[in-house]
Amino acid sequence: MKRFASHYLLIPAIGYMKQQVVEITDEGVVRNVFPLTEEIESVEWIPGVIVLLSESQVEEIKNTGMILKNIPVFQINLPSVSNQSSQCFNEYLQEAEKKGEALFPYLFYPFDFTSMQPVDGTRHRLLR
Repeated sequence: MKRFASHYLLIPAIGYMKQQVVEITDEGVVRNVFPLTEEIESVEWIPGVIVLLSESQVEEIKNTGMILKNIPVFQINLPSVSNQSSQCFNEYLQEAEKKGEALFPYLFYPFDFTSMQPVDGTRHRLLR
């Protein structure tokens, strides 16, 4: 099991949350999300935004060729939700698991935190 944290976490169906830890299984599937309130052993800090995507959302991004204005998960203005809402993220993970839908963590960096949008040169990579 690995743990990653970044400036923001995004689940497209919910919104952004600041400084969250994403826990993933050895297969790379998101298992848990919780707030980063203090330095925690074995959590890798990475700058940017971690986006939790299903396989179908990953395919949509691949089909855009990372042309910024065409990335579906960033086309709408998503809200920033409070830290108390990490329970919402975990409920969403449980619902996805019930549907048999795995969520995978992708890092988007560099990222414009003012507009909450990718910038020219933003790359994405699967966290493992």
